[in-house]
Amino acid sequence: MHLIDRLRDFRDSFVMVPALFIAGGIVLAEVMVATDQYFGGLPVSGSSLFFAVGTEGARGILSAIASTVLSVATMAFSITISVMSSASSAYGPRLVRNFMSDRGNQIVLGVFTSTFLYCILVLRKVQGAEFATSGEAFIPHLAVNVAVALAVACVGVLIYFINHIANGIQVSTLATNVQSRYAKMVESLYHSERATGEIFEAPYDAEIVADNSFTIVAETSGYIIDIEYRDVAKTIDDSISVSFLPAIGNHVVEGEPLAVVSSIGQWSEDSRLKTEKAVLSACSWGRVRTDYNDVLYAQEQIVELGVRSLSSGSNDPYTLTNAVHELTVVLARALQGKEPANTLFVGGEPRIQWQPVTAAQLIDAAFDGIRPYAVLETSAIMDLIEMAGRLVALGGEPHAVARARWHAAIVLEAYLNNTPERYDEQRVRELYQRYFADDEVASTRFEG
Repeated sequence: MHLIDRLRDFRDSFVMVPALFIAGGIVLAEVMVATDQYFGGLPVSGSSLFFAVGTEGARGILSAIASTVLSVATMAFSITISVMSSASSAYGPRLVRNFMSDRGNQIVLGVFTSTFLYCILVLRKVQGAEFATSGEAFIPHLAVNVAVALAVACVGVLIYFINHIANGIQVSTLATNVQSRYAKMVESLYHSERATGEIFEAPYDAEIVADNSFTIVAETSGYIIDIEYRDVAKTIDDSISVSFLPAIGNHVVEGEPLAVVSSIGQWSEDSRLKTEKAVLSACSWGRVRTDYNDVLYAQEQIVELGVRSLSSGSNDPYTLTNAVHELTVVLARALQGKEPANTLFVGGEPRIQWQPVTAAQLIDAAFDGIRPYAVLETSAIMDLIEMAGRLVALGGEPHAVARARWHAAIVLEAYLNNTPERYDEQRVRELYQRYFADDEVASTRFEG
């Protein structure tokens, strides 16, 4: 796994933000105590905003805050784990990562743990006269008052946390969060401005593999999380071109073909080894798929959210409706976008090629993922037909639009094959005719 992928995993874990808050708590404790020592104890007793206590009072306040905050942090962590467990069983294990990467949960845990550590570090600096080397008691009044302020802040954070968790487990919130990342990836793939210059990405219809070629096989098994195409182009010689066979998100077994490498001239042993090393090192592997660069995986999370709602345990077709609406918004943007880039050009010459995710593939994945589970649900069938009709009406890339039209016919055919009630059949047919009045119900499978 590349360094950038490790940093992403670290950023989305429960470690990074709490670690930063803990470091901040340590620094704050040392700064506050040093400030008290520098000024020889601030005159806070006469101020209405501050209060002064003796040695035992300072220890009592710090101990009480530390123990209480630690208990609340334990409770917050337990609630988070419980919510993650419930979400995993109800909405799918893929959504657990969303709770772990949620900044709100990370900040809450960071505030509680850093406050606890701050109080412990300040507590060790409180010294009575009998233990002080100078013979005088040292009470960091300013640091103790800051601890009280942090305790008040923790109360507000606790209220925020309860509200945040309550909102976070709602289906609409989950779908919106997943759709947001999904939409960003679609915008990047189909609507981003293509850079020009010495190295740029663009669509290319022809294959770049020449006769003088060899195949590089995978040296490990797992999912391809990312491929650094530009790193390969900068490493290999100008006469060499590389065509990656699996796409990002595919599962590859050790020994399976990973890329086909070709050269204009004859291969030397050094050039062959250098190219093979560049290709293998450019691939980032993982045990699970991620939604950093895998647009199909991001879409599958929304599909899974809808499909699980149709299970006998959930029986919640309204969640599927919500998921289909989220899919429709993003799929419409994909259809109306540009053809995705599949080739990296260097100096005007195609050098690196890969398997892009087309809008038609997104259409197929969305309908194929939901249709088998929706054939017995009239409302789910109507949602799918309406999604296809809206996509066709909005228009866009011709092949993708044709796929949406075909899927509508297949959905209707699958529904009718299950002999629904006459009233439900009439509702579905009327909806189909509303969007596809000039079409006939497909009785044969799509070809081409």
